[in-house]
Amino acid sequence: MANFQTHLNGGIVVSAAITLSLQMTGFVQDGHIIPLFTLGVVGSLLPDIDSDCSKPVRALFSVLGVGIAFAMTLPLTARFTPLELAGIWVGVYFCVRYGFFEIFTRLTVHRGIWHSWLGIAAALLATTNLAYWMWDQSPEPAWIAGLMVGIGYLTHLVLDELFSVDLFNAKVKRSFGTALKPFSPRSPLASLAMLAVVVVLAWLAPSPDSLLARVEADWLLDLDAVLVHIERGLHWGLAQMSDWWSRMGHLLDLV
Repeated sequence: MANFQTHLNGGIVVSAAITLSLQMTGFVQDGHIIPLFTLGVVGSLLPDIDSDCSKPVRALFSVLGVGIAFAMTLPLTARFTPLELAGIWVGVYFCVRYGFFEIFTRLTVHRGIWHSWLGIAAALLATTNLAYWMWDQSPEPAWIAGLMVGIGYLTHLVLDELFSVDLFNAKVKRSFGTALKPFSPRSPLASLAMLAVVVVLAWLAPSPDSLLARVEADWLLDLDAVLVHIERGLHWGLAQMSDWWSRMGHLLDLV
């Protein structure tokens, strides 16, 4: 599988190309480019959530811990003192960050169900539902947000197939075909559970008809122009990543 840095670089380039293409074709406004780009990069790191040593999963549970802690304590501000609220916040954070993290790592196997088509569908649909039901987005931008996560997720799995190395670059593995698979044959119960989650999320998701109609009417009729936009986006993403790495190298030299 590809290492963390490769996944991050791939997510940056692909997400930059897609978001810039969406902006050039009029599908998104300028103010949505950075959030969509971020969602794409996050999606490119999500599949390694099932790795006990994964940087993304530790960061994810840290963010979840902070978010859930605030979500639970803010409604209680009128009922408890600041000191008591601080204690509740800390308790919730540690419960999520370390308690839920430990349970999750024990229940998941690396390159299992999260490295599959079902994993892509679950991440895409979950983001779409979050954007629609919790972030008050209309169906079209909600689906675009979900698609950005799905594209980033797919980028990760493709890179895992192309680069068969472990997480620490220690050795090459003959693991081709274990990342980009429909489901996890080794975990039939987990696959069924994930399929059930995908079905529920698809039922809850808003209708994609408006987005599909717009794609058919405005985008696919000029495929050559779309390919030009994607090519420009790729060049822009590579240039941005090269500039970013050169700056990082300069800062490290100074240190």
